[in-house]
Amino acid sequence: MEAKRMEAAMKGKYALRDVEVTLNGRLVLQSITCTLHEGRWSSLIGQTGAGKSTLARLFKGLLPEFGGEYLLSGQPVPRNRKGALLPLPDVGFVFQYPEHQIFETTVERELSFSLRMSGAGAAEIREAIQRILPRVGLTEELLPLSPLRLSGGQKRRVAIASVLLTQPRLLILDEPTAALDPAGRHSLLGLLKSWQHEGEGERSILFISHQMEDVAEYSDEVLLLDAGRLRGQFSADEWFLRQNDRLEAAGLRLPEPIQLLRLTEELSGQKIESSSCREEDVLNAVQAVWQSRRMNDA
Repeated sequence: MEAKRMEAAMKGKYALRDVEVTLNGRLVLQSITCTLHEGRWSSLIGQTGAGKSTLARLFKGLLPEFGGEYLLSGQPVPRNRKGALLPLPDVGFVFQYPEHQIFETTVERELSFSLRMSGAGAAEIREAIQRILPRVGLTEELLPLSPLRLSGGQKRRVAIASVLLTQPRLLILDEPTAALDPAGRHSLLGLLKSWQHEGEGERSILFISHQMEDVAEYSDEVLLLDAGRLRGQFSADEWFLRQNDRLEAAGLRLPEPIQLLRLTEELSGQKIESSSCREEDVLNAVQAVWQSRRMNDA
């Protein structure tokens, strides 16, 4: 079983095998074998201190020293002459409060920074910015403004847009919805899902979040970290519909629709089959049970 899991991990676009990371004398990650496939939304969950941000930084190439192997399309990732890992240019990283990454004097200069550094011309930069603005829900009227004049949500969208302009193949998002209300979370994650779909199967997302509702709604697969170890990598449906007891054992709260599903099963005394773990499908399955009970009681 272990051999099959490691073999599967090697077939992914971004693959780790038996990885260990020690920081300040403390073993943070141990025996990590996993893979991120192209075109998939993978979510990384676990309690605070489980090692999620460390694993995310490793995928970006921000941890020069580690044990084990990191393979990119089956080949070792590039290193410098001293053997240290180099940051991967096709991996974009959005930090927990991405608006703190903003440093330029205007929105336009912030968005154009990475393109200017890569040698892009003015016309190319202008076209790229015009394409990205509607995708992240921003308008051209904001371009000459100082980022300091923007709302918190607008700053976050500017910061994310600046990362998307680098055209990453893998986008890592470390708690990008922190401090956003439910509407803001839904809007931001929706635009990221749209960006992924526009890549026609070549764009991947690694999403770190404590919001289990968001994880269940948007994920193709979920990786569970617990005390620096990978406890499993399954589809979102597998985790939330069939192995949710393992999530609770790891100290994680189940999404509210899944809690409702379990409560309804307990009250009705019957197993409820939902087509997926997404909110609409779960609520439809629960509603069907109660409608059936009302008809039987009539």
